[in-house]
Amino acid sequence: SWNITAVRTQPGSVCMLLDVNTAHNDVFVSEDLKTVSWSEINQSRPETPERFQYCAQVLSSSSLTTGRYYWEVEVSESGEWMVGMAYPSIKRRGRQSMIGNNMKSWVLGRKHDNSQYSVRHDSKEIQLPHSSSCRRFGILLDYEAGRLSFYELCEPKRHIHTCTATFTEPLHAIFGVYEENTWLRI
Repeated sequence: SWNITAVRTQPGSVCMLLDVNTAHNDVFVSEDLKTVSWSEINQSRPETPERFQYCAQVLSSSSLTTGRYYWEVEVSESGEWMVGMAYPSIKRRGRQSMIGNNMKSWVLGRKHDNSQYSVRHDSKEIQLPHSSSCRRFGILLDYEAGRLSFYELCEPKRHIHTCTATFTEPLHAIFGVYEENTWLRI
């Protein structure tokens, strides 16, 4: 069992920034590259192979390969969102590009019509028993151990879920915002 308070102060905390070159055109990325929000206004970015074309998602610019990493995210009070990790080889078009709908991403999310969390990987969804009242999360990646853990940072702090896998590519943080008034901030 991890002591999340100790982890938050250890070296290995990573400064995540969003990669606007991967951002879907329904995604607004803040100037400081730390906030992603759903946008009613098409951002009219050029269509490139890196850009998500099907889902309102964006990758981080940081590529994580070895070691242990920790980062935090704040989420909007309402709306549907997902946050987690993905390989850079995740598809950018079609249903398989939606995070959690493929073997290349592991995510925690909240649906708009649900007050509970779920985790998704390879189109398999696990509904978690926790209610989704917290708006701050810690995400701990132990690359070699193949563990991606999600924590609520509200009092009392608690472990939500750990995904296990044998990671075979560098990992990027990934964020999805799927309706109005939904945002995530690193």
